[in-house]
Amino acid sequence: MALPFNRHEPGFWLSGIAHVALLGAGIMAFTAERLPDPEEGIPVEILTDNSVNEITKGETNAEKPQDKPRVDRQAEVAEERDPGEAASDIPAPPTRPVEMKTAEREIEPAPAPEETAEPAPVPPSRPDFAAAEAEAKAEAAAQAAAAAKAAAAREAIARAEAKAEAKAKADAAAKAEAVKLAQLAEAQEKAAEERERKQAEAKAQAAAKARAEAAAKKAKEDAQAKAALERKIAEAEAAAKAKAEATAKARAEAAAKAAEQRRKVAEARAAKAKAEAEARARRQAEAADRFNPGDISRVLQSRAPSQSSGSTGREVQRTASLGASAGNAPKLNPSQRAQIVGLIRDQLMNCWQVPIAAETAAKPPVAQVRVGLREDGSLIAEPALMNNSGDPLFRPVADSALRAARRCAPLRIPAQFAPFYNDWKHLVVDFDPRARG
Repeated sequence: MALPFNRHEPGFWLSGIAHVALLGAGIMAFTAERLPDPEEGIPVEILTDNSVNEITKGETNAEKPQDKPRVDRQAEVAEERDPGEAASDIPAPPTRPVEMKTAEREIEPAPAPEETAEPAPVPPSRPDFAAAEAEAKAEAAAQAAAAAKAAAAREAIARAEAKAEAKAKADAAAKAEAVKLAQLAEAQEKAAEERERKQAEAKAQAAAKARAEAAAKKAKEDAQAKAALERKIAEAEAAAKAKAEATAKARAEAAAKAAEQRRKVAEARAAKAKAEAEARARRQAEAADRFNPGDISRVLQSRAPSQSSGSTGREVQRTASLGASAGNAPKLNPSQRAQIVGLIRDQLMNCWQVPIAAETAAKPPVAQVRVGLREDGSLIAEPALMNNSGDPLFRPVADSALRAARRCAPLRIPAQFAPFYNDWKHLVVDFDPRARG
């Protein structure tokens, strides 16, 4: 059966205080005493190869070599004794330190030294010469052995010094060789880098020079091509201008000649009319002077009546006709005909766009086109093709020629050729690509 828990009863607080007191007493009772400070340890030196090299290493700035090795400090002087005495006078080992008091037990006091009885004095013995001689020999042998040992030690030290010196020289030589090799490698690397840099610079300069030369060459070629094109254009313009001037001059000369001819014809007609008028006036004056009314009546009586006083018809037509179709019109002379045909042909050729294939052909076909013109230069009817060919280029040439004849109308016809219209109103023009070029 569980008991109820209540904090307000005094037993709870008494039990807690008792437990806390017991815990504090236990902690205070079991506290350990302070341990003694540790004693300083005795250093133990270890002699390494580097230490030996440092000991036997000489100085390069010394005045003369020394027989003995270098010593930094003086060792403690030990008393040398004979081997027999040394064995009997060995110092006693150190006594054990007094035990210190620890937490478990207290330090017990050291026991008092016991008093020993002094030995009885030994009576002096007789000197033993054989033993003294043996002892002298042994001492001499020991000294000889010590000298030999010292000589061996010196020889070993000398060998060590020589070995160390040789090793130092070898190390210095190796180090110098390594430095030399490193410097050589660095110099070679720098030389290689400099060579690569110079090669790269030379390559870049060569590439830049090549690009500049190519650009200059291209610019020169472009300039030459442009100059040639401009020269051709100028020549073509000059030729066209000269041709136009020649055509204009020819037209002006033809017009001047026609005007001069018309003027001469008009002057001739005027002179003829004037002469006829003067002659008629003279005849009329003479007739008036000789006029007699009786003579007139006699003339009328003596003349027979005429059969007809004029032409008769359904209507009276007093306007003169243009003449019959079979009548004779003015004809062009060969020079005038060549001039009017050349003028019309030049105008048609300027309107003609020759096919590219026909321009490059060695023997292109020729199209003959019949053109009917009015007096003002316009077309009477559609241009007609007068020939045919099996050449595959003939149809493009013929079509382009017909288009040129339609596009170029009306043509410019000088006024001097107007009286000869019936002689040039129907012409056949040859459209030859070679003549066009």
